[in-house]
Amino acid sequence: MSLYFPFGDLKSQFINEAPYVRGIPGQQATYKQPYIKLVYMFYRLFGWGMRQITGFFEDLWSTKKLDIPVPSFGHLSDLFSSIPLKVRQFCDKLAKRIAQGESIALIFDSTGLRFGKASHWYQTKYGKPCTQTPWRKLHMSMDPQMNVHGVEITDTEVADIEMMEALIPKEIAMLLEKVVADGGYYSKEVVEELYNKCITPAIPPPSHAVVQGKTNTQWHDKIVQYIKDKGTVYAFHKKYGYGVRALV
Repeated sequence: MSLYFPFGDLKSQFINEAPYVRGIPGQQATYKQPYIKLVYMFYRLFGWGMRQITGFFEDLWSTKKLDIPVPSFGHLSDLFSSIPLKVRQFCDKLAKRIAQGESIALIFDSTGLRFGKASHWYQTKYGKPCTQTPWRKLHMSMDPQMNVHGVEITDTEVADIEMMEALIPKEIAMLLEKVVADGGYYSKEVVEELYNKCITPAIPPPSHAVVQGKTNTQWHDKIVQYIKDKGTVYAFHKKYGYGVRALV
């Protein structure tokens, strides 16, 4: 697991190295809230015990040669109780739905990731300043209940539509009832393949799309004609629940 911190030195962000301030009575908090939130995130994610989570972070910082102290498991309990976090549990509900064979809808999207600090590596290796900031692309699939089902990181040359299949987990492929995505995931071949598998492709076609009238463009023709009859693509959005894409 990689953690990206844009502001450099972790210790200064995690630890208050001056817990005693002149003129202010009492001791200030040694461990800053972002640090406790990070530990708590791992604690919830993996379901570890207090001793396990303490040992994990001690090993993590030691492996990375970072001099960052870790609260004792007893102190950690008090620190966890003081952070303002609302916990919403989705995983158990999702597992039950999958076990019961309930249908699932998936929302797809992607976004760019910029790694500005890579310029230091480039300058060290090649002895000259980096003129371009390296970019990567994060692809994600999730359901309307906010469960993330697939995450992939590629270079910027990979098109969104190329990643659709990789973002559908095998264990829910047979339960998939609808796919919601923007026009970057649209092609006549992809929507027809989904349609033939009884999966509703809630993916808007290009604005210049026309009816093809072929046996292998049934869904494409149906949607293009529907939008033409209604006079607006928003009719398609409303009918097929495209609005949930905003959640991703």
